Amino acid sequence: MPIASIEVILADTVALAAVALIGYLFGSRTRGQAASTTDAQLASELSRATRIARELQGVAGRIREEVAQHQSTINHFQQRLGRLEQSDHTEGWLALGREAESLLNPTMKLASNLSLAYDELRRHSNQLTLFAGSRTDRETGLRNRRAMEEQLEFLLANHTESSRRFAVTIFSVQSEQGEIDTDSLCQFASLLEHSARDTDIVARYGSDEFVVVMPHTSLPGATVFSERLLKLVLSEISLTLYGGIVEVQSDDTTSKLLSRADSALYSARSDGKSCLYQHTGKSIRPHELSVLPETAGVC
Repeated sequence: MPIASIEVILADTVALAAVALIGYLFGSRTRGQAASTTDAQLASELSRATRIARELQGVAGRIREEVAQHQSTINHFQQRLGRLEQSDHTEGWLALGREAESLLNPTMKLASNLSLAYDELRRHSNQLTLFAGSRTDRETGLRNRRAMEEQLEFLLANHTESSRRFAVTIFSVQSEQGEIDTDSLCQFASLLEHSARDTDIVARYGSDEFVVVMPHTSLPGATVFSERLLKLVLSEISLTLYGGIVEVQSDDTTSKLLSRADSALYSARSDGKSCLYQHTGKSIRPHELSVLPETAGVC
């Protein structure tokens, strides 16, 4: 295999491992699982992930250095070979033959090191995948509550009154029969994920509840998104959708922010039809929806 191809494969392997690390750091957790993670547990897990990331970086750096060194030797060999092809110098050909033999052992050693490195990368990737699994909802593939709350903590830590505003909507879906089946649940989860922006954080919050965290978004902006989603749900999968919408306040904690969104969602559910409620921080109010399909039951 050409050395350039080896470098590409190595880069791809490390990239996949990096994706697994991102999945670990920003994965998810459902309401049905343990609802919170202690600071000590989180610190321990982040420490392990950081250690694995360092080890991955070390493996990649070591192999990159060995590949570069071997590439230099091969380039020198190829240059000599090119010059000798233009001559009939017997001694030169004999010397080149000896040099080719001397390249054999380093090449075999590099191949062995690459094999060991790939095994090590696979092992680390598997470890990171296990970490990611603890933050992913198995039914829908979305983040779970744990991952969502970790992201909220990060956003709140960087929030000031003049910058980094963000909004949160908690959605609840129901079918006409009451309980929603798994297929419909997954269909809604897919629709929700595809409707959100790449920068939004989409997570399953409970058995029939989902959260969208929208960075750099105001309460009106989150309401526009939520109404657009409600219309899609009514037209494409015929489920009842409730939504509670909030914007971060200066004194918010994760629990306070989600509690306000939950209160708004409770008000929406009380109406019994698809609708959205906003919590302004001072009061809860219904959002007046724009024109919807005539067959849609909305409040």
